[in-house]
Amino acid sequence: MKKLIKCLIVLVILAGVMLFTCPEEERHIEKMTQEIVKSSQENNKDAGFLESLGNAIAGTISEAVVKVYVKSQLKVDNYYVLNVGKMYYDGEKRVVTIGAFNHVFCLVKAYDLLDEIE
Repeated sequence: MKKLIKCLIVLVILAGVMLFTCPEEERHIEKMTQEIVKSSQENNKDAGFLESLGNAIAGTISEAVVKVYVKSQLKVDNYYVLNVGKMYYDGEKRVVTIGAFNHVFCLVKAYDLLDEIE
């Protein structure tokens, strides 16, 4: 009986911590935007100086465009102890991010989402 009470206390404390550290929707948008932009920049690694400079300028502009796209497509469902970001991907709505403990975890490869954006 004492083990059951200890387990319940630990679960209540864990749920309380998760409740207060659940990230906001904006964190999901930022994480997806960062992953997509980082993935697109990795595709352009073998560039010269001028091309790299142009890519840096274009990257700043593309980050704003990607953020607008992600903001319009990502829907975050809040379950109080964690939240789940869903997006249309490969023709169906899929879970792409999970937020818990004040951190957002990306579940898909960002370079796969680049095809959806382009």
